[in-house]
Amino acid sequence: MKTKKISFFLLVFCLLAIVGCNTDDIVVTTGIIAKVEYGQGDCMPNPNSKLREYKSYNGKVFFIVKEDFDNLGDGDYNKLKSNSISVTIKNGNLSAELPVGTYLIEVEDVYQYSAENTIIIKSGEVIRKDFSFFKCTSY
Repeated sequence: MKTKKISFFLLVFCLLAIVGCNTDDIVVTTGIIAKVEYGQGDCMPNPNSKLREYKSYNGKVFFIVKEDFDNLGDGDYNKLKSNSISVTIKNGNLSAELPVGTYLIEVEDVYQYSAENTIIIKSGEVIRKDFSFFKCTSY
């Protein structure tokens, strides 16, 4: 009878431990912690970034190795992107452990190659940088 009580308490403790886990509390030691915003709208006649509206991004964020991108030439960008490290985020909260390297950060449906979304990950360092992506629906 005593072993059944102990087993029951162990089961309850394990269930509570599993239910209490929160992926937002992941500790990153080498990588990035960021807020990602996303917007879409008209870019005619001249896109004024001050007038754009952004919301917290929900979806996949891709970390494309910059050297692979620079050497892509006429290769398949979508294949490169799909083979890259990716994480799915909610409410714009990005937290990712990454290998050391230089990455181009992209979201699912926006291609934006710029210095603003290029990061360098160094061993034992966590970058804290926010990103905004805007999809033009007309030009």
